[in-house]
Amino acid sequence: MCSLVLKESLAYYTVDGGIAFCTFLDATKVYDCVDYCKLFRELLKRDIPPVYLRLLLNMYTNSVAKVNWNGECSNYFTVANGVKQGSIVSPVLFCVYLDGLLLALSDAKVGCYIGKVYVGALAYADDVTLLAPTPRAMLIKDTVTVI
Repeated sequence: MCSLVLKESLAYYTVDGGIAFCTFLDATKVYDCVDYCKLFRELLKRDIPPVYLRLLLNMYTNSVAKVNWNGECSNYFTVANGVKQGSIVSPVLFCVYLDGLLLALSDAKVGCYIGKVYVGALAYADDVTLLAPTPRAMLIKDTVTVI
């Protein structure tokens, strides 16, 4: 859906010779940086049944891993952050994690709109696209505060 929204937003802005500016971010290793405390605070804000929250909490906070390199294995160590690569639920969890930033961008009214619909920040999994009608609007420094 994000690709469709991006394509239609660009078509909306470029019709009749208009212009829109895009910044693409592929945060390849960002899944490894997800802080569990923040993630579960965000999940608690949503109306998710406690049994699913408990399952996710147990699944993520009791994870261990070991590294196999050139046939040598490390000792097991606790995984303290990050969502699981390749998991079906990881893109959804990351979107929940990123939601505060997207809302802050929307609240700052920075970026593109189609009518009253904000399309200035689009995200799915570890791909984020920012859209702005001018280069200056792309500079969001000191505009957005995310806690």
